Amino acid sequence: MNKVSKTLLLVLVSTAASVLAGIAIAAYLTIPSIPLISEGDRLLVFDPEIGARPNPSSHARRIYPAVRDRQTFAFDIYTDDRGARVDGPGQRSPAQVDVLVVGDSFSWGYALANPETYARQLARELGTGVSNFAMAAYGTTQSLQMLRRNGDLKPKLIVYGIIAHHFERNVMPCLPSYYPFCFDASHVTWNAAGEPYIAPPESNGVRRFQRHLAGDFTNPVTWLTHGVDVIRGRIEYAQATYSTPTDRKKEEALGYLLREMERSATAIGAKLLVVYLPTNYYSAPEALPRLIGDIRLLDLTQAFRRERDKGANLYIVGDGHPNRAAHELITREIAKYVRENGLL
Repeated sequence: MNKVSKTLLLVLVSTAASVLAGIAIAAYLTIPSIPLISEGDRLLVFDPEIGARPNPSSHARRIYPAVRDRQTFAFDIYTDDRGARVDGPGQRSPAQVDVLVVGDSFSWGYALANPETYARQLARELGTGVSNFAMAAYGTTQSLQMLRRNGDLKPKLIVYGIIAHHFERNVMPCLPSYYPFCFDASHVTWNAAGEPYIAPPESNGVRRFQRHLAGDFTNPVTWLTHGVDVIRGRIEYAQATYSTPTDRKKEEALGYLLREMERSATAIGAKLLVVYLPTNYYSAPEALPRLIGDIRLLDLTQAFRRERDKGANLYIVGDGHPNRAAHELITREIAKYVRENGLL
């Protein structure tokens, strides 16, 4: 081997080593581990329109070790053949339901068994069929898309559980995640004419998240391809973080989505009820009533505060999600509103 060949080889080896070291640092060594153990089936599957949707006919178990002031807890998630959350395995979706629930983890029932969630309790309280298509991290955007996907169930009532953070989620291409890389999702953006529309996810954040959570990178090809994908996800995450739309744009996006949700509900002969679920007893954003317009809004802030003033705690300690008592309260308030307004 002559001197030129040796030099070229050295450059190639050095370059390859530098690239591999960069991938190791950016995609593995600087990604923190998360306090989560996932067992059973995958909780989510990638959807090219929504980004992530519940894995149909599945059973996943999530275990969260104790951190700081939060105790260890675990819960099981069963889904039917459409992906709606149900009590146990092997259940199939009915051909028609009276109530369809959409929303995020507050409505999905994070940390709770399905019989404890307000969606399941509403079925018992109202004596009617209820399908819960909420999912953790969803915003109004994904809730609208899940409503449209399952409109053939011909519900009479759509219950959308909204929280304050949906203002931000609706315009973010990356949904909340445990990892500092993009968990890609559909989101509202604007065309050249300034008109809002729903853009699809930019890449497969579900696969990225699940591979990293599994942590099996012994295969060199998987290590390399996943590492490159994580770097891509970190770039997407950084771009999303540093290009956050203004508050006015966030409000415009929510208004657009709510109108589309009302239009979609009307098209299938259903009524829409938006239920504001407070985070840490905080009031709804000031813009929400204006953006809601004549859409039905049930604001549960005062109901939550009344229970707090009686000495009750309605949130999981060290976590912030509604606990079992909160879901019981939400059930009572929604059921009362439905009966008083003849929504079923």
